[in-house]
Amino acid sequence: MATTDLHKYTVVEKLNKMDVDIITVTPTCDTGGTDDNDVLFDYVEIPNAVAVPGGSAIIQSITVLDKDDVGAAIDLVFADADTDLGTIDAAVSDDDTGAEGILGYTAITSYFDGIAWQIGSKNNVGMVVKAVAGSKSIYVAGVNRNGASITQTASGIVIKIGIVKD
Repeated sequence: MATTDLHKYTVVEKLNKMDVDIITVTPTCDTGGTDDNDVLFDYVEIPNAVAVPGGSAIIQSITVLDKDDVGAAIDLVFADADTDLGTIDAAVSDDDTGAEGILGYTAITSYFDGIAWQIGSKNNVGMVVKAVAGSKSIYVAGVNRNGASITQTASGIVIKIGIVKD
């Protein structure tokens, strides 16, 4: 069982040591169309998601810019390693071993329509994540949950992750 040292820092010391960051990643999507419930993009690195190797953080907000103006419902799956959620435009096929590294997921289901683009966001996520020993990165993959096939350009999705680093 993990030990927790609740009184290692005063409240002020703890707040002053926390780092808030927004990290932007652009996954590579399949340009031929992705069927419902298929992998839209496989894991992409979120570099420096935690402050120290093997450290932890809290994902506080997520913004998805859809430059292709599709506005499709997608699940974002966060993991501690660059495993293989599945083949792009095929069903999720990660095995039990790979699934053990999943830190959580969140659904992006509604978007603001910017006419030529759409933007979806999730606030107050509060997902605690932890990098593996020796790494400061976590990873994110996407699954189409739109109810129908969608077509994105290769770099049509940009994800901004708001993180509070421990």
